[in-house]
Amino acid sequence: MIDLALLLFQEGSTGNPTGLGVFRFFAGFLLVMTFFLGFLGFTYWISKDE
Repeated sequence: MIDLALLLFQEGSTGNPTGLGVFRFFAGFLLVMTFFLGFLGFTYWISKDE
């Protein structure tokens, strides 16, 4: 897990998309979407009437 985090934070070239660059893009996108959907789920859960 720590190795994966270190791979995500390494600097790379933006002019030549490598496999690692594409992986970093989708990993970051997945993290942002997870946070966003978790926030939406929490607001739905906290605001529903029971």
